[in-house]
Amino acid sequence: MLEKQQTISKPASISGVGLHTGNKTKVIFKPAPENHGIKIVRADLPEKPTIDANLNNVVDLSRGTTLGTGEIQVHTVEHILATLYGMQIDNVLVEVYGNEPPVMDGSALEFVTKLKTVGIVQQTAPREYIEIDKTIAYHNAERAIDIVIVPSPVFRIIYMIDYKNSALGTQYTAMYDIDEFEKEYASARTFCFLSETEMLKEKGLIKGGNLDNAIVFIDRDLEETEFDRLKNLFGLSHKKIIHDGGILDNRELRFPNEPVRHKVLDLLGDLALLGKPIKGQVMAARAGHAAHFEIAKQVRKYHEAQKLTRKYQTRPQDGLVFDINAVLKIMPHRYPFLLVDRIIELKPGEFVTGLKNVTINEPFFQGHFPEHPIMPGVLILEAMGQVGGVLLLNSYDDPESKLVYFTGIDKVRFRRPVIPGDQLYIQVEMKYFRHNICKIRGEAFVGDTLAAEAEMMAVIVEKEQKK
Repeated sequence: MLEKQQTISKPASISGVGLHTGNKTKVIFKPAPENHGIKIVRADLPEKPTIDANLNNVVDLSRGTTLGTGEIQVHTVEHILATLYGMQIDNVLVEVYGNEPPVMDGSALEFVTKLKTVGIVQQTAPREYIEIDKTIAYHNAERAIDIVIVPSPVFRIIYMIDYKNSALGTQYTAMYDIDEFEKEYASARTFCFLSETEMLKEKGLIKGGNLDNAIVFIDRDLEETEFDRLKNLFGLSHKKIIHDGGILDNRELRFPNEPVRHKVLDLLGDLALLGKPIKGQVMAARAGHAAHFEIAKQVRKYHEAQKLTRKYQTRPQDGLVFDINAVLKIMPHRYPFLLVDRIIELKPGEFVTGLKNVTINEPFFQGHFPEHPIMPGVLILEAMGQVGGVLLLNSYDDPESKLVYFTGIDKVRFRRPVIPGDQLYIQVEMKYFRHNICKIRGEAFVGDTLAAEAEMMAVIVEKEQKK
């Protein structure tokens, strides 16, 4: 039985201060139709611009996840996105009055509470998942960061952090089901170190940050003479700042491992930018927003290739991305102008590799130097272009209704003749793609020898419907 998409029953509003600006701000969660996804509206601006909550719109990851389009940005969206992911709400319009949502207590608890008061509504359309059926990994050796996603019938997270701080140290947590989110993870607050917080405060940043919305771990020795300065910096009224437990003001933790639980919260918010929930197990060590973003990009590429393979491939046991039967589904060309036999490697939007077997039975050999048959260079370019057209498949929901017209060819070089019996190994890389205009670079090899290369510009147009 397929699970259905969900939205909320009616609008829900929540107000507070922004972490970075310290200004009063508000968000209003509104119901949205099926297949709408999560969209964020800058409701404070006259044009009310909308930003889709997806990976393409991530513009900064330095101190939280910032989304933007053009000059319009919304900072620190990860907590509201984690709330929606954790509560399994697929479709919602989020109106933000300001350039960031309220920080609240530094967790997702108050967002969860507010949305539960209005209730969740099941919709008719089925929910689509990203099903992981092979290992996907990200590794940063310099920072000792590792994230691995492995196949699993349900979504799970195992997270580890490891800081050289006695109050924090090494912590683990495991979320075995998304239903644990509300009780075990939503209330985990953000955390930081005193030295970093002091620097940001003194630069006039995190104006809304205080000890009521963040856990501040002490990472250096403190002198009694510093207490007054820290009281003023954090706007406290206490006679002195107590730090016996390694946490500024000796604030109590909600969980013994609250910091690593908050890392799970951040990860959920960043994975929400995929637009679809994952079925797989995520294992992360010493990661953060930037690493979350990198693994999410890999998951998106994997899912795009997976969708294409499932849609077109007829013989997956061969280990090919697309065999000739799949190529016939994809390409509008037919004999004698279908010049692709197989697609053997594909990373949607990045590169593709295809094969063309050149035989003496090719019709052009009858008239193109029949006594010394050579494949016409223009047809090598055509084969290159046909292989490159596969790169555009993931850019449209209905690629079969599109045609690719070349508008320009540049930097063409023919390095060796192609003759009957050769196998053309064609590699094409996407250089640019915006709206319906693209630029690709292709190389055609025979064995290890480069036979031809070129750059091509193309426009994607609609097929004319038969009357």
